Amino acid sequence: MTNARVWLNDQLVVEAYAIVSVRDRGFTSGDGVFETVKIVDGQPFAITRHLTRLANSAKLVGLPQPDEGYLREAVRATIAANADLVDPLGRMRITLTAGNPSGKTSVPSRSGPVTLVITVDRQRPHPNSVSVVTVPWCHNDKGPLVGAKTTSYADNLAILERVRVDGADEALLADTSGRLCEATTANVVLGVDGELITPTLATGCLPGVTRALLLEWGLVREQDFPFAKLDQVTELLLSSSTRSLIPVDSIDGRSLAVPGDLAVGAIAEFAHRAADSLDP
Repeated sequence: MTNARVWLNDQLVVEAYAIVSVRDRGFTSGDGVFETVKIVDGQPFAITRHLTRLANSAKLVGLPQPDEGYLREAVRATIAANADLVDPLGRMRITLTAGNPSGKTSVPSRSGPVTLVITVDRQRPHPNSVSVVTVPWCHNDKGPLVGAKTTSYADNLAILERVRVDGADEALLADTSGRLCEATTANVVLGVDGELITPTLATGCLPGVTRALLLEWGLVREQDFPFAKLDQVTELLLSSSTRSLIPVDSIDGRSLAVPGDLAVGAIAEFAHRAADSLDP
C-alpha cells in the first residue's frame, strides 16, 4: 500500500483511502477543471499563473471560484507530506469538480459543494524528442469552454491513443478554420522562416503557462499558421508545464532536425529564465 497522501476537500488523507463519490459530476460527466504543475526542489513552479488559470477555468465552466489562499496552503501541505516523491522533480495535479448532483435524474443539476483533489507524483524523465502526426479531426475553437482546462479530455485522449497505436507520440490538431491549433496534450512552437512562432489564442488553443512565459520572455512570437502548410516547418517543439520544451523529430514521417538551431537557443534560454524564479 502506498504511503502517498492526497488532499481531498479539506484535509490530507492516505491515497488508498481517498474516496470520491461515484455520483460526483467530475466522474459521471467530466464536469470539472484542473491544473498540472511542475515541482522543482520541493516548490511548485509558476504556481500563481496556474492558480489564476484554474480560477478562470472554473469561471468559464460555471464552478465557484476557489479561494487562492486556501489552495496555496493545500498545495504547500500536500507537497510537504510527499517530500520523498518529489525530490528533486515532481508533478502535481489540482482537480476541482462540480461534486455531487442535486438528484438522481438522468441529467441532475449541480448542487455543490465542489470536490477538490490535489495529488503529487514523482516526475519521470521525458524523452529527448517525440514524433507527431497530423489527424483529420479539428479542435472546436468556437465552443463555450475555449480557454478552460477541463477534465473533459475524452476527445483528445481518444486521438492520442489512436496515434500511439500507429507508433506516433503525439497528434497535431487544426482549428475549424484550418489553422494549426495545438497538440492533444501540449501547445506547439514552430520554426518557420528563421524564427519561432506559436498559434494565437484565436485558434482555441489552451493558454498554456509555458506558452505565456515563452511569449513574455521574447522567445517566440504569436502567429497563426495554415495546417495544410506544415511541410514548410523546419523545426517543431511541444510546450507544456511539466515538459517545458521538447523537440519533435518528425511530422508524418518527415524528419526534422533535433534539436534545431532555433530550438537549442529557446530551450537553453527558457531553462535559464526559469531558474531565476520559481514563480515567474
